[in-house]
Amino acid sequence: MGKTIQFMVLVCLVTGVLSAQEGMFEIRLENVSGGSALPTPFAPGVWAVHATPDVLFSTDLPDEGKGLEALAEDGGPGGLLESIQGLDGVHSSGVFNQPVGADSPAPIFPGESYLFRVPADPSYRYLSFASMLVQSNDLFAAPESRGLVLFDEDGNPTLPMDRTTEILLWDAGTEVNEAPGMGPEQAPRQPSANSGAAEGGVALFTATTRAIPSPSQLVDVTVVPHEAGFTVTVSNRSASSGAMVTPIAPVFYALHNEEWSLFQNGEAASAGLEGLAEDGGPGGLVGEHDGVEGTGMVGAQPITDQRPGDDPGPAFSGESYSIEVPLMPTYPKLTIACMVVESNDAFLAFGSEGISLFNSEGEPRSQEMIEADIQRELAVWDAGTEINQVPGVGMDQPIRQSGPDTGAADPIVGVRLYQDATNDLAGDMAGGFTSLMITPNEDGSFEVRLRNQSDQSAYSGLLTPALWAVHSSDVSLFQVGEDASEGLEKLAEDGDSSMMLNSLQSNDGVATAGVANMPSGQDGPGPLTSGSEYVFTVMPTAEAPYLSIATMVVPSNDTFLAFGSEGLKLLDDQGQPRAQEDLMAEVMSTFVAWDAGTERNQAGAAGPDQAPRQAGPNTGADEGPGTVRVSEDPVWGTLNLGHSLKVTVRFIGQDVEFLRGDVNSDSAFDISDPMMALMYLFLGKEAPECLDSIDADDSGRLNITDPIYMLRNMFLGGPQPPLPGYESCGLDPTDDSIPCLEFSGCPVGN
Repeated sequence: MGKTIQFMVLVCLVTGVLSAQEGMFEIRLENVSGGSALPTPFAPGVWAVHATPDVLFSTDLPDEGKGLEALAEDGGPGGLLESIQGLDGVHSSGVFNQPVGADSPAPIFPGESYLFRVPADPSYRYLSFASMLVQSNDLFAAPESRGLVLFDEDGNPTLPMDRTTEILLWDAGTEVNEAPGMGPEQAPRQPSANSGAAEGGVALFTATTRAIPSPSQLVDVTVVPHEAGFTVTVSNRSASSGAMVTPIAPVFYALHNEEWSLFQNGEAASAGLEGLAEDGGPGGLVGEHDGVEGTGMVGAQPITDQRPGDDPGPAFSGESYSIEVPLMPTYPKLTIACMVVESNDAFLAFGSEGISLFNSEGEPRSQEMIEADIQRELAVWDAGTEINQVPGVGMDQPIRQSGPDTGAADPIVGVRLYQDATNDLAGDMAGGFTSLMITPNEDGSFEVRLRNQSDQSAYSGLLTPALWAVHSSDVSLFQVGEDASEGLEKLAEDGDSSMMLNSLQSNDGVATAGVANMPSGQDGPGPLTSGSEYVFTVMPTAEAPYLSIATMVVPSNDTFLAFGSEGLKLLDDQGQPRAQEDLMAEVMSTFVAWDAGTERNQAGAAGPDQAPRQAGPNTGADEGPGTVRVSEDPVWGTLNLGHSLKVTVRFIGQDVEFLRGDVNSDSAFDISDPMMALMYLFLGKEAPECLDSIDADDSGRLNITDPIYMLRNMFLGGPQPPLPGYESCGLDPTDDSIPCLEFSGCPVGN
């Protein structure tokens, strides 16, 4: 009977139209991100088989509030499933939430899979599904909004089985993006569900100031085979990526076999690697590893292609290093490493094993295959030798440090993927960036001293001239969660307070307003550098007892310091000046860093659209349109989704007779069957053609008890598998959710 069903299915695939009862599609979502630069779980998701497009979402339109936000931000599929059930054009829908081999719902981690089956009906041609990329704020994997096409126009199931290239990474447009794998408001780290700032609104500044973008945002690495060997080129593309502008240091390289590695994840860096990662010099590494067992060739390229006559030095954006390496099949691996100069000890490298230039037969691999491995393996690493500072302003980073090896030691020793998500502007007085002293005077006025003390903090920078206003309770510079005004946008992005000042001066609720722009002891106006301060006096009234201040943090994209939206109340309810100690207690907790929500935040203080580097005012990309769209964030480029999630769709026939326990369908019951079950359940190997054959104890669940049941029967005299057993084919008499839609192991004449 099994072979008859197989023949029927084959005929249908070629010539026929299938009814809803003649088969199903099996969908496998396999997490293959373990070898990529961003290992990530994928969360439980929703699927739907439908006839009309845009069931789960519509491209370039806002989320409709039917559950996509919860799925994309927090991995919760229930709300979206509920909203699509019963929609016109939807045949059926469900949730996939239990990894293969697991006993309960959970995300799938690298090496794990979701497997689910959906009905096959040519009248409902499309399959949609969505699963959150967990190491993100609101990114999810899904086909285009129409869905995957399951049947062609003639009603035949579509081929090929591998549909990975049709799956895209989407941005739900509901939460501000943070550095992938590092954001404090991303699902693995967030304090609670839906805790991140909404895209586009004014919010407390929560972005990490120490994040470094993905390696593809910093460099391109190409390996071109030729008759004599390979040309390896490392090109600095940081300025064009829109994420972070940084030089890269001279490149160390090695040809080696599996006996050698540059470092081991979690182990302390060697002195040579410390020298490369902290100060950019590859010479120490070359000395350490030249002639070491397992290496065929080690060296360094300190001269850029664009300046061949210059002394050794870094490659700036647009420049590159090229390295010629010979054909050495006995040393088939390539390792490279170079420092991210605007950092303390971050470096670019492949994983500890390097990448293979040759296949198992000793033949050179193609450029496409090598560069696919590069995209998966190239990562930003933290040497674990020096405390990280804000990229672009850290005083112990090579461009600013007084000498080599000057930074404080990292308390966490060990090479690791760079995952520093610190927010150095968090806390009182923006993490110590500033101090604000407000002192009552005898005449009812208040002296205000705004000081830049960032030289004593982790984030060294400037403050722009400070806008201030004395006003009533009806006036505010902004409202949390709402869009910033045009005036606030200009102040927060470019330090230009003129529009906002004009608006305040024409407001009936404002008693007085102005701009403090003369640093104490200086002859002319200017920003506050570290150690300088603005001093000015304000006079509140009973009708206007509040003080508001706003000043831009430089470097940043749209970060400003201010009280909350109400401002600071200088007078009590009786119109009397508040005590200085009460004022200062409130100042300490409420004068903090805010994000205007108008421009995408870039890496630390090294972003190309931040005030010190930008080509002109208002040059950065908008924070986000708030719509569902393909993820194309130029700041936080995440990953090639095809290197993280593999999607296969397989057409299979209806329930058939089978042998329980005959997992490999060879008409026998032996040790190969529990072994195949174990490999499927726990190693992510290909599913057997009949899943029900694994359920040896007929429990209706696939887990470790099934191969144990088989082994006990084979070797310890345990009970035989329940009907249909392994001696005579038959249908499963138990009503459970484990299907058997294909089985080729029934003996002839069964």
